Formats: sequence, structure tokens, C-alpha cells
Amino acid sequence: METPSPSACATCSLRARRAGLPLLCLFALLPAPQAGAQSLRELGDLSIEQLSEVEITSVSKRAEPLSQAPAAVYVITSDDIRRSGATSLAEALRLAPNLEVARVNSQSYNMSSRGMKSANASNKLLVLIDGRSIYTPFFSSVFWDQQDVMLADVERIEVISGPGGTLWGSNAVNGVINVITKTSARTQGGLVDVKAGDFLQRGEGRYGGKLGDLGTYRVYGLGFDQGSTRRPSGASALDDWRGKQAGFRADLATPGNSYTLQGDAYDNVIDTPGGRRRGGNVIGRWNRSFANGSLSVQAYYDQQDRDVRDIAGGGSFERTRTLDIEVEHAINLGTHRIVWGAGQRSWRDRFTNTANPFELKPSEETLNVTNVYAQDTVKLRDDLRLTFGSKFEYSTFSGWEVMPNVRVGWQANADNFAWAAISRAVRAPSRLERDLSAPGIVNPSPDFQSEKLVAYEAGWRAQWSRVASISASVFYDDYDDLRTTKPGDVTPLPVTFGNGWKGYTYGTDVWGSVSLAGWWRLDAGVEILRKHFHLKPGERDIAGSQTVLGHDPGHQVFLRSFFDLGRNVELYVGLRQVGALPDVGVPSYTEADVRLGWRATPALELSLTGQNLLHRFHAEATEPPVDQIPRSVFAGVRWSF
Repeated sequence: METPSPSACATCSLRARRAGLPLLCLFALLPAPQAGAQSLRELGDLSIEQLSEVEITSVSKRAEPLSQAPAAVYVITSDDIRRSGATSLAEALRLAPNLEVARVNSQSYNMSSRGMKSANASNKLLVLIDGRSIYTPFFSSVFWDQQDVMLADVERIEVISGPGGTLWGSNAVNGVINVITKTSARTQGGLVDVKAGDFLQRGEGRYGGKLGDLGTYRVYGLGFDQGSTRRPSGASALDDWRGKQAGFRADLATPGNSYTLQGDAYDNVIDTPGGRRRGGNVIGRWNRSFANGSLSVQAYYDQQDRDVRDIAGGGSFERTRTLDIEVEHAINLGTHRIVWGAGQRSWRDRFTNTANPFELKPSEETLNVTNVYAQDTVKLRDDLRLTFGSKFEYSTFSGWEVMPNVRVGWQANADNFAWAAISRAVRAPSRLERDLSAPGIVNPSPDFQSEKLVAYEAGWRAQWSRVASISASVFYDDYDDLRTTKPGDVTPLPVTFGNGWKGYTYGTDVWGSVSLAGWWRLDAGVEILRKHFHLKPGERDIAGSQTVLGHDPGHQVFLRSFFDLGRNVELYVGLRQVGALPDVGVPSYTEADVRLGWRATPALELSLTGQNLLHRFHAEATEPPVDQIPRSVFAGVRWSF
């Protein structure tokens, strides 16, 4: 059976390109600076020596210095985002050398850590925004055209390579991205940030104030209009789009207690051929501090509507409603630091499709995920700590799963920290894998089970001097029960989804930072990845390995330079070199981003930014047709008041 050409399924493929949505081209599964900004002289001490002591929370769900975290963690700071000129959350994540980020078109991205990157394979990375999980139960990935934040309000982004299932649950298989925004107390007053250029126009505004003696608040709004990418033929891809988003946050405090209430709403529109992504969320959080620990309760409600229309008048509509509640208790008992908790998440998902015969049966379903977890960090001696624990998770589709984790951290001396870990993680079945149906083409797959990973990691982190640091890790990831597209027993069609792939990946992540002078900081990073997979005996997959195993470069290299040039002028130069994808014909590429900023006054900053400067157009992803990402230049104004 031959893969249908784009012209043979024009409706399906066009909608897939607009949405970045595997189901909408299902043949792919078949054979086929503001006031107070820091100078680099200040950062010369802070970013190299003291930034290693910045407290992070994603590894153990408790505050710990980055230098002592037993995991491969990279932190993107608020100042890194501002100096780089990043224009969206997805673009800001390019700053993490332990992430593989590929832009598919004007709207969509493929993103992963340690491999498995493509529209159908980028489903093993958990992304959180202020504790709210943003992956969809539809196909276990993230719709990046429905996720945004006001970048000036981001405090830091913690990027973990490797499993985080013990604390974060299913989907935290290859990594965890935790986006943490600033408290409203840190965003008092007003801020306006405007960017305008040949590919992007974006404006953000925020105002923060006090709620008497109780606490503080902020409100924000943003809007953008983004241009089209280009087809290999030179024609426009007609994927331009625009959107708007608004939100709020309030932080209150009483003796021993803190409360947070925040929310967002967005509405994004695609003109050609037509479609809308809209939704919103609200989060409530309560923290209670004790002499030897803390108690927290978080609940959120999230809704995502995804409406896609094609040129023939057909279309699809997906509506997802999520309700999540989690209770967590942390306590210190002698040499033990224990965190344990429980959570419940319910998804209500409905999908309808009039463009082709593909549908979900049932069209509407409620999925539940229940979990309990515990983790203990034991101080074996002054320089040695052992962390162990597990999450027990029950989901509607896969039943009970166990995700244990053992980590050890050794502080060899004041400047060197070594760690090692063994972890198990799973990716629970998605609606697509269990419920997808089309007469004569694909049958529902009620026997599809979770994909599984056992990961072995080790790393070393060193502070060579006040001006130089390095972090290195190696990994061996053993996968089992990865998805196959199984042909029928007698004829190739209809197909079902099975769990027939297994294999392993291995590689290394290395990054470091050095202050060559008080006015010059240099960051560098490299990632190397190798993959080996095979079908289990008796298994077949007519879609081919790349459908589930992804399209991953063998290496990535990053070099970023931050300069303070005097007279309140700063310069950022970022280079990235990404290896080829020879199996799908995407060549290796090198790109450069440059930003020049001038603080005209303590409250006013002017900037000029160029992105993807080395090529007029270049391809980063493989989803057909391969869209070309354009060079872009834009000017920026940032005003604090």
C-alpha cells in the first residue's frame, strides 16, 4: 500500500499543517531591559557563582540549590529571556541546551528532550505553567499555539532532562519543563513591551498594585500578529495567524499562610482556511508553613477549544475540560526530608470531525487519573544524600502504574557535585491511540497499553572559579512497548495500534558558562544522541519507525554571548548548529539570533532584534509539506512606569 499523496488527501493534510495535529492528517500514521535590570558586571558574580545557588523546585518539589540537584537541570532566567529577544514561550525554550526545539510552521513546534521529536512522537515531555499541566489527553502532546505567557512575568524556567514520573506522573518520561512566573509583589507598577517587524508584531502590557494590607495583584494583556512561513516551492504557506490573551494574579498572605489566585483567557484566530483556538484557566493555591515542614493544596480548571476549518467546508472541533486537585505535605524528620501527596485529575474530551471518516469512538469521554506519591531525601553523611520514592498512578486507560526513582548526590568538595539516578516512567495511552476509528482504515485499539522507560543517568556539576561553571550528564534510556501501527491479520487494513517497538537511546548533555570579563559572558552547550530500536518478535508496523520514534538530529551545538558595551548598551549573539535529519531529507543548519538593546533611561529600553539571520529561509521539522522558517527583524520598546 502506498502512502497517499498530499493531493489525494488535501483536506486532511491542509488541516494538519494548520493545526499541528496528527489526527487531522491521519495518513501520517499509515505507510506513508526594564527598571532594575542587572548588568553583566552584576551578573558576572550572580550568574556564575551565585546563580548556581539559585533555588529550584522541580527535581524534588522542595527548594534546593541548583548546584546540589541530582538531575540534569538547566535554568532559563528572566534576564536571559529579555536579553535574547525571545518572542514567545516556545521561542524562549530554545535557550535550554538540553531541549530539542523545531519550528514546524508559523503556529506549531515539535519539542522534546533526549529524542522522540516529531508531530507524532513528541508526546513524552511534561510541560507545566505555574503547576498546571498543559499536555492534552487527545494525543499526549502540547498544542504550542494555545500556550503563551507574558514573558516579562516569567521568573525562571526549569528544564529537566530525564524522567520525573515519581513526582510529576505520566508523560514526565523524557523530561519536565516547569515555567514559574513571578509573584505579583515582584511586578508592581506598569510595564509595556512592544515589538514590531516584518514577520511578527506583538504587544504586552501589565499593571500591578496592592490589595491593602492583604497582598498584591497584577493584570496583563497581550496580542500578536504573526506572518506566514514559506513552502519549498517559494509560495507562501498561508499559515499566518493572530491572537490575544489576558490574565490576572493575586498573592495574599496571613501569618503562616499564603494564597494565590490566578487565571488566563485567550482567543487565537487563523484566517486561511479558517480556525480558532480559545480557552482559559483558573488556578487556586494555598500554602501553610510549619516549623518543620509545609502543607499545600492546589486546584485548577482548564478549558481548551480547538476549531479547525478547511477549504472544502469541513472541519473538526475538539473541546477539553480539565479539573485537577493536588494535596502535598513536606516534612523534615531528623536527617529525612519527606514529601508526599495525592492528586486527582479529570479530563472531559469531545471530538467531532466532518472533513474525513476519522473519528473517536466514543466522541465524548471522561478520563480520570488518580495518584499517590512519596519521596524521601536522606542525609547519609554531610557530603552524601540518597533520594528514593515512587508514584502510584491509576488512569482510566491503563490501570495502575508504578514509577519509582532512586537518586544519589555526592558533594565531593565545595566546587564539585556528582549524582546518579535510576528511574521508571510511563506515558499513558491517549484518546487517539485507544479510540481512533475510520471504517475500513483503522479500528479502535482497546488493548493499547502505556509506553515505558527505565532510565539510567549520571552527572557532574562543577564551579571551577567565581567566573566559570560546567554541567555534564550521560544517559542510557531503555524503552519498551512503544506504539506500532499494526496491519490486519489478513489484509493491511484496517490497522490498530499496538506496543511492538522496543530499544534504547544513549548520549550526553554538556553546558557551561564563563565570564571572560565583567562586561562579557559566554554560554555554550552540546547534546549528542544515538538511537537503536527494533520490533519485538512477531510484531509489524506498516507506518514505519519514524512515526513513533521521531526525527532527531545526532547532535546540537549552542554558543551564546552576552555583552555590556557601555553607555547602557547591551548585545546578545546566539548561534545554534543542529545536525541533519538524513532519513527525511532535512539538512543540517546553523542559525544566528542577534539583539542590540539600549536603556535610554532607567525606565525605557529600545532594542533591535534579528532572528534566523544566516538564511532567508530554512527548514527545522519534517511534517509534510516541510515549511521554511523565515529570517525576521523587529524593533522593540519596553517602558516601565
